[in-house]
Amino acid sequence: MRKVSLLRRLRNDEDGAALILVTLTFTLLLFFAAVAIDAAGFGFNERRQSQSAADVGALTAVQFAVPGSLGNLECNGFSGGARSRCNGAAEAMKVANATIIDPSLVDWTDPAKFPAPPAGYTVSPITNCVAFTNNNQRAWVSIPFIEKPTTIAKAVGIRTITISADAIAGSSLGFRGSVLPFLSPGNAALANYNCLKSGPNPSFGACAANPTTGNFGLMDFYMYGNADFGYTARCTGDTQGRLVTNIARGIDHPLGTHDDGPSGVGEDRPEQANCPNFNAEPNIVSSQTGVGSQLEDGMLYGDNTYTSPTTSYPGRIQVTSGGTLVRNAQGGTPASRVDNTPLWSFLLDDGSLGLTPCDPDTVDTPAEMVDCIAWAKNPDPILNAPPRIVFDDDLGTSIRFGFTPSMWEPTILPGGSDYHIKSFLPVYIDTTFFACNNNGCDIMHTPGVDDTGPCPNNPANSRITCGTPGPGNRALDGVSAYILSLDIVPDNARSPSPGAANQLRFSLIE
Repeated sequence: MRKVSLLRRLRNDEDGAALILVTLTFTLLLFFAAVAIDAAGFGFNERRQSQSAADVGALTAVQFAVPGSLGNLECNGFSGGARSRCNGAAEAMKVANATIIDPSLVDWTDPAKFPAPPAGYTVSPITNCVAFTNNNQRAWVSIPFIEKPTTIAKAVGIRTITISADAIAGSSLGFRGSVLPFLSPGNAALANYNCLKSGPNPSFGACAANPTTGNFGLMDFYMYGNADFGYTARCTGDTQGRLVTNIARGIDHPLGTHDDGPSGVGEDRPEQANCPNFNAEPNIVSSQTGVGSQLEDGMLYGDNTYTSPTTSYPGRIQVTSGGTLVRNAQGGTPASRVDNTPLWSFLLDDGSLGLTPCDPDTVDTPAEMVDCIAWAKNPDPILNAPPRIVFDDDLGTSIRFGFTPSMWEPTILPGGSDYHIKSFLPVYIDTTFFACNNNGCDIMHTPGVDDTGPCPNNPANSRITCGTPGPGNRALDGVSAYILSLDIVPDNARSPSPGAANQLRFSLIE
């Protein structure tokens, strides 16, 4: 009997433990069900709305982080970078509040509801929930913590659910490295061929004109720190180092145009004063005197000044194989080879240009190429025919193709003068001139033109390939270029073009 009684007692104990286990399990299931119902119901919808608000807020913040007022009265007490961050934050909060179901629950000023911004971001002066990188190229927006009351979850002691979301958006150029630091006079658009720049030595040929009347002048562009391409911001000093980088890699930030030049009322956005605000699109730049070896390094040898020690960028027209050997310098500088692709190799070969000055079967000299450009810009002046696109899409990817700002002012004065950008001219880099004096140059190279041997004194044609690279100093003294127009280059080379409304692209990053 005792044995049976003991078994019955054990059985009763097991039944009690099972009941406790079932009760606990049911309670847990009720807990999770309550939380899931609240989270999957209004909680899911609230989170989705908060994420949408963060997304559009970040995209807005990075677009409006500009120095102008934008009508944001709360930003009137700030200037410089703080003003830009204030503008971006003010606009971001407007669109975010319009996206959230109940904006009254969002408190952008309560520090207790602020998450920490990402490392390297600076918060705006009006809310810590909007922050920017140093150059305002990227913006982070976090919706402040929202405490929403629960419904079913109250039964298990959970009275609120915390809702939050964040996003990072960035702006980027629609092109890479296409703007060169050479500014052209206002009448340069009328030319078909000109000099980009001559160095300090006496120059020859297409680059013989004085910089105040013919040469495209050097401009003092700064480094805004484009994160997409690995640039380092540089808003002061190192004029020559920046020049090398800007020739080799192209200007790293967007540029804008001035509405009506120095005598008008358009908004002035000076290059240095807006550095490093990536979205400022400066439209005024100062001239620079002296070029020295920077022209040579930028065109032929490249740059790693503003990148990591393991990264280097080749010269603007330098190639690693093939091409044409143009010089061996003293002091151990390696031989440099330059691209040897003539502009006429990009003429459309679809039959549309036959029996015209741009017929790809007949254009094979620089002089014929200039005639082609002139015709393409003005095919029939009597019938007022529109310009013709005469180049294929490969032109836009050529290392010799780029843009130069054109100014409102008719004349470039050397050193420190400010100029207002009117438009941007597409150019194709042509002849390079080495070791020049009043009688000529030791070496000249024109892509697509055969070597004629030693360069003669005062050659009648300055667009030839001649001279022999040697161990002595053969410094690059000048660079000339074909002057094109947006009307005659293919879409991929002009859209988006510098200064255009669509040159900046905005996208979500995280």
